[in-house]
Amino acid sequence: MNAAVDVRTRGLAPNDSVTGTSVNGTTANGSSANGVGAPSGEASPSAAPAHAKPSRRTLIAAAVALLVAAAGTAYIVLPPSSETTDNAYVGADVTSVAPKVRGLVDAVLVQDNQRVRAGDPLVRIDPEEFDARVAAAAADLADARANVAAARAALTSLDAEERLADANVRAAQTSIRSANAQADRAIADRERYDSLVANGSVSVRDAATIRAASITAEQDVARAIAMHEVAQRQANVTQAKRATLDADLQKSVASVARAQSALDLATQDQRHALIVAPIDGVVGNRQVQVGDYVQPGSRMLTLVPLQAVYVTANFKETQTERMRIGQRATVRVDALPNQPLTGVVDSLAPASGSQFSLLPFEPGTGNFTKIVQRVPVKIRFDAGQPGIDALRPGLSVTAKVALAE
Repeated sequence: MNAAVDVRTRGLAPNDSVTGTSVNGTTANGSSANGVGAPSGEASPSAAPAHAKPSRRTLIAAAVALLVAAAGTAYIVLPPSSETTDNAYVGADVTSVAPKVRGLVDAVLVQDNQRVRAGDPLVRIDPEEFDARVAAAAADLADARANVAAARAALTSLDAEERLADANVRAAQTSIRSANAQADRAIADRERYDSLVANGSVSVRDAATIRAASITAEQDVARAIAMHEVAQRQANVTQAKRATLDADLQKSVASVARAQSALDLATQDQRHALIVAPIDGVVGNRQVQVGDYVQPGSRMLTLVPLQAVYVTANFKETQTERMRIGQRATVRVDALPNQPLTGVVDSLAPASGSQFSLLPFEPGTGNFTKIVQRVPVKIRFDAGQPGIDALRPGLSVTAKVALAE
């Protein structure tokens, strides 16, 4: 079986050389197929195994492929460990400064982009009108207090009149008792003289005198009773005045309260003529100028609290399933590309952003197309980080929240 392939079987000439392999792998010149020379006509070594052992490079490539496949499967099947959105912006609770009173602007005390503290003066409105109102209100208050004093003096006088009326009533009562005593004696004298006249012991003239005295005494009693009634009615009239004077006093006291309120309002307007900063911040969007006539509520400038900026990240509703308050967040600001900032989830909005828009989303009318809603998430920065001072409300950021269970 070690003979070379017959040249005639390949259609070659008898004198053409054949260098191909033999049937058992030996070349025509007597060398073996594995490159090791063997004497012509000798048997070749045993044949190589059918499956060669894989090389180390092959094993490493296969392991890497398996790891990549496993990682891809885990990425698809397992829930994400974080959520990211670039629909996020730096925000701050800016304050629009507006006057509480109307008037001409007398002075603007701050410049654009100036940092101010709470209580610092910002704008002054001409206070001339408010000073005059304060003076008028103070005069009205003094007049009202004088009326109160007069009403109290009238009540004091009424007390004296009531005491006098009571004394007159008591005097009238005493007069009645005295008149009754005089009348009783006169009646007794008349009866005695009438009996003496009958037996001639006294003259008729004396009896007539005693009778006249008796009649006078009886009239004195009637007069005393009448004077008592007059004194009693005078006391009633005096007592009736108290209700009127009490009402006058209460009215005067109310006038004092009203005048005091008017003075407080005038003083308040006078104080509001100087507009001060309600918060710490930086002046922005300054629109007011000296000489402007401002109305209550008209915007003059804006204060931005740069020390209290935060991020509002609008995550898709499908991203908020496992989002919780207190989870860590990483913020990359477009203006600071090489300086990531950290923070925590402060709160989630009570509704999607579309609910707070000018025209809220209303799926109950017309044709319906499902739109993924976004939920605003507030992220608060960790304090003391470098780069926070460079943040400004409105800057674009990319927010990433770690969904730690």
